[in-house]
Order: sequence, then C-alpha cells, then structure tokens
Amino acid sequence: MYEVDFLPVESESGPGSKSGDAIALRFTVEAEQRNAVVVIDGGFSYIGENLADHIAEYYETDVVDLIVSTHPDADHLNGISTLIEKVQAKELLIHQPRLHTYDVSDFSNLEALDSLISLAKSRSIPITEPFTGLSRFGGQFSVLGPTRSYYEKLLEQHLTEARSGLSHASKATFSSAVRGLLSKTLSYLPIETLSDDVETSPRNNTSVISLLRVGTSRLMFTGDAGIPALDAACDEYERTIGNFSSAPLDFFQAPHHGSRRNLGPTVLDRILGERGAPYSDVASFISSAKISEKHPSPKVVNALTRRGCQVFATEGRTITHSHAAPTRHNWTTLTPFGPLSEDDD
Repeated sequence: MYEVDFLPVESESGPGSKSGDAIALRFTVEAEQRNAVVVIDGGFSYIGENLADHIAEYYETDVVDLIVSTHPDADHLNGISTLIEKVQAKELLIHQPRLHTYDVSDFSNLEALDSLISLAKSRSIPITEPFTGLSRFGGQFSVLGPTRSYYEKLLEQHLTEARSGLSHASKATFSSAVRGLLSKTLSYLPIETLSDDVETSPRNNTSVISLLRVGTSRLMFTGDAGIPALDAACDEYERTIGNFSSAPLDFFQAPHHGSRRNLGPTVLDRILGERGAPYSDVASFISSAKISEKHPSPKVVNALTRRGCQVFATEGRTITHSHAAPTRHNWTTLTPFGPLSEDDD
C-alpha cells in the first residue's frame, strides 16, 4: 500500500503566483508490516500546519517517521519548522552548508535553515545529511542524489554567484500574462520543442532526488533538480535498481514545478522511454500555484505526455496517487492534462 499526496502551495501571503512543494507519503514498510509516514518538503511557513492537519485526517497519526528537506528555498523549507511544532518527527534529512564551507554569509534563506536545524536539535530529532546511497526502511526509501562531492561543488558555485551579485533567474525572461492552462488545450500533440540546452541554478541542482519502492512500484521525487543532477541520479538508479526499461517507474515528480529549464528530451528519454515508445503508463505530478505565470510549462506537460505519462498538477488543490490505499470519501478522479499549446510558453 502507498499514498502520495501533493498539497497546494501558494505564495507566503496566501494564494498567488509562487509555487512550492509539500508532499506527504504513507506506505507499507514490508519488513515490519507497518505503515510509515514521510514528508518531502514543507512549502512556505503556513503550509506546515496544512501538512500536519492532512496527516492527522488521512493517515490518522501525528507521527512522521522521516522529513526530507530537498533544498533550502523558502517555498520548500520554511513549512518544515511549522510541521515539526505540530507532529512527532523521528528524523530530519537536510543538507547543512555550514559543515561544507567556511563562509555561508551569502547563503540565501540561511536564517530559516539555521532555525529549523536548531528546532530539530532542541527536540532531540536526529539530523542526517541526505547524500547518494543513504537509505531508510530496509532500503525502500533511498537517496539517488546528490553525492557529497557534487553537493559541495554546487554549494561553492551558488555562493560564488551570490557574492558577485549574479542571479541565475536574471538570465531568463517570462511572459507577464497569467496563463489559463485549460484554454491552451489542443486536440493533438505538437512536435517536441523541449531543449537539452537549458540549465537551472546550482542551488536547485543540490536538491535531494529520492526513490520510494513499495512492492514492485517505484516512485521518484526530484525537488528542483535540473538535467545534470537528474542524470547523476539516473546513474545511481541504474547501478542499484537496473535499467529503466526493465525496472520502469510508476510515478515521476516533474522537477521545479514543471519548469522548462529543468528537463530536456535526452534525460526524459532515459527516465521514461523514447517518444512514442514509453516503457509503461507513469503518473507524473507537478506542484504549481494556480495562477503561476510560468509553472507548469506546456512544453514539459507535452513532453511528459508524449512519453506515456498521465500528467496532473496541484493548481490550488491537493492531489493524490495511491495503490491499495483506503478509500477517501468525497474525493473525485482527476482528468490528466491533454496536449497544450506552447505558443506563449
């Protein structure tokens, strides 16, 4: 049994255009014949309370076996402190930049990161840095990336950019028009326009990429990771699990809220199968604010669909993917995205 819940994350002040991640998991720990609860990221500060309420209502517990912070951006990290105040957390997986470099004064969102680590220590919650090879629950949950050396390289790149006043986001320009995704639906899939020649920030590439295995099901979670980080995680997957063709995924989180700067056709072919010849039907979730100007990218939605994925996005609501899980009263079945126009992507 497993349940995967993506809660809606909007900007700190309430509904808005800033996306974030807040993911709750419940699954059977096969060696112990019990259910475990894992949280991957906590959204903005106020989202932590929503996570605690969701876990209490649908998982019927206040115990969270494992909390994973993929990376320290506010839209992923800040709600974890609020969550820890509301639940009994057994372990926190989080990178600690202070342990890897002498000067973190230019590290953004450092105060929130330090506060979270201090809170966990004050509650005697064990803290572990999540690097490639770490596993929990008898190997059912494992970290595919980053390695320690890759993390340290990316950390220095991020700090160098911060000290020089450079911002990766400044390299990109986006349409200011609020997109209505439903109005962009097409009756056909357009040709592939997603490019390998894109990049995200070093900070995003430090994101923890993780794998959950329950029975024969395999579920991958990606934070805000980009192409090189995903490729390295694929290397670890193939080393420990097998080729994606013989051990395909059942679930794939599109990274960075469906941004077109985090995925390319080559890495998607590797993970999901080449266009027109998907390994199997895969559920793909995207955490995106309802009125986000850039998330999700229609190019990404179409690329995932082209490879056999059924693509869903939060867009202001909680969405769930499950197997052999208890029925939820008054929940309805969603229709996946169809092909989308990319004219103003």
